Amino acid sequence: WVPMPDRLRRPRSDAGMTLVEMLVSMLVFSVAVTLVYGAVIFTMRTMNESQQSSDAVTEARLALATIDRQVRSGNVLYSPENEPTLYSGCTADPGTNSGTCMRIFTQSNGDQKCVQWQVLDDGSGNGTADLRVRSWETTYPAGDATDWSVAARGLVLGTDQPFTLLGADSPYDERLLRVQIDVRDERTDGTSSIVSSLAGRNTSYGYDTGRCEPVPDDIP
Repeated sequence: WVPMPDRLRRPRSDAGMTLVEMLVSMLVFSVAVTLVYGAVIFTMRTMNESQQSSDAVTEARLALATIDRQVRSGNVLYSPENEPTLYSGCTADPGTNSGTCMRIFTQSNGDQKCVQWQVLDDGSGNGTADLRVRSWETTYPAGDATDWSVAARGLVLGTDQPFTLLGADSPYDERLLRVQIDVRDERTDGTSSIVSSLAGRNTSYGYDTGRCEPVPDDIP
């Protein structure tokens, strides 16, 4: 009887992986990791786009609530169509009382002041715009004027101008301000529109329609 060498008696299950088996295993593992990583990135991107869209809509609604309070406490609403003649940064649709700017003499919170809102391209090159606002005292230029501040981001300048004044042509009648804010939906690359009609106070109590003139120059 001659004993068998150890290498012949070792069970086959103890044999190591061949180079081909190792390469195949590494390839399968790499594909699995790539698929999982891609799914995680896609989910995070979708969640981020959803959050951005939600934030933009929330900002727009909060800004609209502020405009609503100012309009309800307003004494004079000025036609957006005429704003470009007073401030060169505004645009308007002639003959429609519509434009990208809106100015109001308001007594919101008991504070008499002039307020101007504007939807303006944000300069990013992505077709998005900002909703911004500024105010000044009725005694301007002797009184103070604030800088522009951004109230909402991620908006879109659509075919419809954001501000339209409805009603009579005289500043001393009841007014209805139509506001349309178009918000970019990052998920679909479309837009969501927030539309509201805001009723202003009856302005037939002798308020001077020139109280909010002159309009301040741009303050950097």
